[in-house]
Amino acid sequence: MKLRSSYLGIILLLPALAVMLAFVVFPTIWGVVMSMTNASLVGIGAAHPRFIGLNNYISLLRDSRFYHSLSVTVIFTVFSALIGQVALGLALALLMRRKDIKGKSVIATAVFISWVIPEVVAGYMWGSYASREGLLNLIIKALRLDRLGIEPTNWLFYKPLETITIANVWRGTAFSMILFSAALESIPNFLYEASSLDGASSWDRFRYITLPLLAPAILTDLILITIWTFSVFTMPFIMTGGGPGTRSELWTIYIYRQALLPPYEIGYAAAAATLMFLFTLVLIVAYITVLKRGWG
Repeated sequence: MKLRSSYLGIILLLPALAVMLAFVVFPTIWGVVMSMTNASLVGIGAAHPRFIGLNNYISLLRDSRFYHSLSVTVIFTVFSALIGQVALGLALALLMRRKDIKGKSVIATAVFISWVIPEVVAGYMWGSYASREGLLNLIIKALRLDRLGIEPTNWLFYKPLETITIANVWRGTAFSMILFSAALESIPNFLYEASSLDGASSWDRFRYITLPLLAPAILTDLILITIWTFSVFTMPFIMTGGGPGTRSELWTIYIYRQALLPPYEIGYAAAAATLMFLFTLVLIVAYITVLKRGWG
């Protein structure tokens, strides 16, 4: 009977295993293999790619533009994921938990809309919103924010990295809010009631009850959105294309430009993608290590 149950479990896992092999394992292995060739979209490398070992990785580590795109990606990730989405998502989750706040359904709907809108649509929407003739500049003029030093401008040209960072915070905050809202629901109310009877202030309850009990959710959210933000492509590319120049060129956009724009170096782009995969793997290992220490 136990043997039959084991076979049944294996059979039920086969479809998921097949999907993982087809869309995760094999493409990853193929990408690593391609990264060690001179494969390209045009020329001899397209018809007859040859093995060149670690030459692509050596060239990549000597490319100043590669390091520039990495620094842009790190700045984008820190301010978008670690500071923006976590802080705003937690604030909104705490706000939605309060009973004296009216219009919570409107707030929740507005936040969820940003999450469900297709990324392509969101990219074009933000591109129009932040353009020279866009709604953002109309709001600045209407509120007379120029008196505070905020002048209407072409935000996608003069402040490209800041603009795509804010747009990514707007889009990704919903996930953090949902995660923190679920975690807050699991905190027993009697802890807050007992602390109130002991004379604890709102700040004390947040510091000594809410934050410690939210620690696992905060760690999970930090790692997941960091990985997602580090690999984001569509919306920033639609908004700025990595420009002007390379001022908002994220690592993903750098890989795209190497592969699908002249000189069409597929092997070189695969090497950059492999390094990106290794960086993500390091984040996952750090995530598991931190959770084991926190819960062990």
